[in-house]
Amino acid sequence: MALVLMSGLRGGVGTTTLVANLAMTLAALGHQAVVLAFDQRSTIGMHFGLDPSQPLPGFAAPASATGPINGVRLLDLAQQAGSGDLGEGLASGDFGFAGDVIHIADLSGAMASAASQLRPYADLELCVFTPSAECLYTVPAALDELPTDVGFVLNRCDDAKRLGRHVGSFARALLGDRMVATVQADEAVCEAAAMMQALARHAPASAALADIAELANRLASLPTLPRHPGSAANPISRSNAA
Repeated sequence: MALVLMSGLRGGVGTTTLVANLAMTLAALGHQAVVLAFDQRSTIGMHFGLDPSQPLPGFAAPASATGPINGVRLLDLAQQAGSGDLGEGLASGDFGFAGDVIHIADLSGAMASAASQLRPYADLELCVFTPSAECLYTVPAALDELPTDVGFVLNRCDDAKRLGRHVGSFARALLGDRMVATVQADEAVCEAAAMMQALARHAPASAALADIAELANRLASLPTLPRHPGSAANPISRSNAA
């Protein structure tokens, strides 16, 4: 596994929080993890105890300036994606995502061009949504617009609530194998973010953390196989085109 793209079906579904906790969980499992931020106003740093206004190091920054924090390196690629340098560098082979390091690209708040530059080199792309009426009505359009091998993660799911149960059932029936994971709603996630702490430190028994750990184990176990352009892969085994 080398590169995972994560975006939200719409704003406010918790993509950045999920990216941060997923990366820290992978690191805790012994994997090298790097988070790539594509929003110049990203709040990803606060989940690692950084001031949200503190700029993250750029792609060319020395390793000593990029962490790791809680086992994760943080990089800001907004400028490279905006200028098109990211796609050009990947195409020329100047840099890439091969090897044992798991890169997670947080595409929330990113320009559409960032996703288009990264998709040919991604092992997996996940779209995060929540059990809300807004997301429920947006899913069919997303299925038409997104590549057929994009997987979906239902975040903040509360089976104790009728809407949560119904949306979960509907999503599983509609998405089938493209439904990669469900993360339970857990107040501890918001509490940890507010305290600028890792979820594993704030609430190691968190139900959401258990779901994130399950997803992390699945990602870490994925094979990286040659991908043929234009082929549709299973969303939980997307391969690397690099």
